[in-house]
Amino acid sequence: MTPLDANNPHDGILASDGGAVRDLTLRLSHVGGVPVLVDGAGSVVNPWEVELLRWPPTATAALQRGGYLTERPADLDLWCNCAD
Repeated sequence: MTPLDANNPHDGILASDGGAVRDLTLRLSHVGGVPVLVDGAGSVVNPWEVELLRWPPTATAALQRGGYLTERPADLDLWCNCAD
């Protein structure tokens, strides 16, 4: 893994794995140069394993390319008409 940008390594990405909040770093993988998140030990964290809580705005495009940020459909069941 190599840093995405030596001047701005995108540290400080917080994600929840369902049990704990993790501090992750965005890197480019050696295979295809795809952006990936890694933990402190350098292990890759897959997009389906975490929910991102906070990230620098400059990392948004790379997180989208890596599959960590996806377009979510609008939740059409946001409220209920209790008179029904």
